[in-house]
Amino acid sequence: MSKFARKSNTIFFTMKYLLIPYRPEPKQLPFFFAVEEYVAQTYTDDDYFFAWQVEPTVMLGRNQLIKNEVDTDYCKQNGIHIFRRKSGGGCVYADLGCIQFSYISFADNVNSAFKDYMQQVAKLMKNIGIAAELSGRNDILVDGRKVSGSAFYRLKKRSVLHNTVLFDTRLEHLSKALTPSHEKLQSKGVASVTQRVVNIGDYTSLPLDGFINHARKYMCGDAIRTLNEKDMLAIAEIEKELASHDFVYGNNPKFTEVRRKRFADVGTLEARIELKNNRIVNLNLAGDYFLIGDQDRELLDHIRGADFSREAVSERLQNIELADIIRGLKPEQFLRLLFGRPPHVKKPDWLKIDLTSTEQSGQTAGILAKHHLNTICTSGLCPNRTECWAARTATLMIGGNICTRSCKFCNTLSGRPGKLDTDEPRRVAESVKALGLKYAVITSVDRDDLPDYGAEHWAETIRRIRIENPQTLIEVLIPDFMGRPELIAKVMAARPNVAGHNMETVRRLTPGVRSVAQYNRSLDVLCEITRSGVMSKTGFMVGLGETCEEVEQLMDDILATGCRRLTIGQYLQPTAKHLPVSEYVTPEQFVNYRKTALDKGFKFVESGPLVRSSYHAERAFKQV
Repeated sequence: MSKFARKSNTIFFTMKYLLIPYRPEPKQLPFFFAVEEYVAQTYTDDDYFFAWQVEPTVMLGRNQLIKNEVDTDYCKQNGIHIFRRKSGGGCVYADLGCIQFSYISFADNVNSAFKDYMQQVAKLMKNIGIAAELSGRNDILVDGRKVSGSAFYRLKKRSVLHNTVLFDTRLEHLSKALTPSHEKLQSKGVASVTQRVVNIGDYTSLPLDGFINHARKYMCGDAIRTLNEKDMLAIAEIEKELASHDFVYGNNPKFTEVRRKRFADVGTLEARIELKNNRIVNLNLAGDYFLIGDQDRELLDHIRGADFSREAVSERLQNIELADIIRGLKPEQFLRLLFGRPPHVKKPDWLKIDLTSTEQSGQTAGILAKHHLNTICTSGLCPNRTECWAARTATLMIGGNICTRSCKFCNTLSGRPGKLDTDEPRRVAESVKALGLKYAVITSVDRDDLPDYGAEHWAETIRRIRIENPQTLIEVLIPDFMGRPELIAKVMAARPNVAGHNMETVRRLTPGVRSVAQYNRSLDVLCEITRSGVMSKTGFMVGLGETCEEVEQLMDDILATGCRRLTIGQYLQPTAKHLPVSEYVTPEQFVNYRKTALDKGFKFVESGPLVRSSYHAERAFKQV
């Protein structure tokens, strides 16, 4: 069995090397791509692999524009062919010193197969002493320079993958025939094509034919299949289409507007848009991205005919899984390609935040600093922190100051936290005592790195506050503990007076706003709090693009958990890297939201532009 034999649903697929009969005419690029396509459509018993070489040729990705990628004059002067392939990815130069590998696979997951295959190609180089390593989404590097690039496409139930290996390629042709954008070169940290490529022939004593034989044995062992005369006739018919002028040059349609953008882990996309009366008559995409689905039928056909506006195109994208069509592409990236960054919403005059320090707020800050405590007031850039600190209140944050999640609305640092500080519960309890708090509010970062997600640390903190401050009322704002009811129960067993868990936003927006949390899971957390007998509480933000109807549905979903205490506040963008504000909700609308919530059955509602989860928390407890 070959080194790359695969197991799928208990069936083993052998990798067979494909032998191509000799023919006198030159085998140009379309011939070998026709072989790939024919084998993928015809032979469905095993996986196949073969190596090949072509005369000097530039091969374009399926969706690339020739004018953007190729110096056509140089190619004509030097006898370099120009052809196109059906797979995505970038433009490639190949000649007789460049080896092409083709791999036709039954793999169900083309992304997984792509990675596994490229790892095997890197290993076959390491096997003869070449220090090759995978880099980025589709490259193999030696000494930090590219020796192999790859691409793939899906055909019926088969994955077709191919890659080039620079062995003894004329690099001056490669440098002058290809004209990648300056933007792409900058993204890779290099100044020119020749700076980022190298021939592996410089790293091995094997001749080119010897390397091909090594690759064949490494990947397939002795397993082979030879194409017959019938196969060759069918391949010739496919070759005619792939060599046609329409296929090679017909992907350069007329356009009215051009939008071009490069996205990390996706590639460069260029949209060519024909407009009439501000309506999209036609839309085409070009670039070096990877296609997984049918971009015309599954994406572009749905966009054509829409008004050329962010709102209209966004609506057309609602039921389209972009990442299943173009690898890694997100809806917000597609919208940014067409329309640029979302317009900045100007902060209204009535939304004023007074952060002027007072003597009392300075004293509170000093006590917190003395006990080395974190607060959500600071990490979350709370607009009410000066007011609260002046009143000797603060929301203490336990578990450290680095969160394992990276929600797009939150300013708390995200990354890999340090070791949990077991002395923190004691310091929190002493700070509550030093501040003379009659009502203490505690929250935490998410600690998904811990086996119990920090539940025992939470329980111990509540217990220590009770011991040091028996008269103090305790409100906690807890994470979701990945929805594990036994962990929520452990925290509730320490008997806080109030336990909150925020919904943050409406169901539709949750995946784009919260990095790990789930809408239904957060509802389940509120149910568990209510079942424990502890008073439950939640909050959410507006101004992220939600509708009034969605807000009302969110209220109904919260009420169904038994929770009757609610805070509603305006989302404020912490930094330019966070989600932009979609709308500044008026004070009048906050009043309407409060009235609606009370009419629906909530017992207490704090609703206003600057309201946050713990704002006037003690007043809310007393009122209920």
